[in-house]
Amino acid sequence: YVWRSRNEGASWERISGDLTKGDPATLQRTGGPIHGEMTGAEWYATIYAFAESPKQAGVLWAGSDDGMIHVSRDGGATWTNVTPPAYGKFTRTAHIDASPHDAGTVYVAANRYQQDDYTPYLWKSSDFGKTWTRISEGLPDYDCLYVIREGEQNPDLLYLGSEMSLRFSLDRGKTWVKYRGMGFPTVAIHDVQVHPRDLDLIIGTHGRSIWTLPV
Repeated sequence: YVWRSRNEGASWERISGDLTKGDPATLQRTGGPIHGEMTGAEWYATIYAFAESPKQAGVLWAGSDDGMIHVSRDGGATWTNVTPPAYGKFTRTAHIDASPHDAGTVYVAANRYQQDDYTPYLWKSSDFGKTWTRISEGLPDYDCLYVIREGEQNPDLLYLGSEMSLRFSLDRGKTWVKYRGMGFPTVAIHDVQVHPRDLDLIIGTHGRSIWTLPV
């Protein structure tokens, strides 16, 4: 479910129904009869990514870890299933980036490495999820994705973080370029943020610290 607080977390209200597949088979302990797998890695039916449009209040996006994407255009009063037709069961919605330039534009980075599939899955919609376009052309087929961000000043500029690279696009995902400067290591990029004042790029990596790149 999606929950909302209007008083800094002192109280909460639920503003959605179940926005996952909710398969009971994925909501119980896995593993053998003696030693169960209790880390939760094989449990699903969780809203894994969420974003509100910075352009239009009340446009909410929610993506699950079992292959669902929903949008609300009225602050959570109603939700519409806008999952891309080829999304696939158990596809994890790793990150949703609602465009700061257009309320109907959204980018979704997803992965399926739990299914032994390291293909980069990357979608864009410009009509509130009614139609989707894959924009992963040219990306290596072994580099699963974690995060995507649209440029704060330039809507053609995209930043992409994956298991082994940081990439840029200057044409809204038609082509991609791998960043190779400053001795930047081959490392998993789990988050990317653009500083709202200085426009520096802030990169959160796995096991290699935080980086700041002047843009």
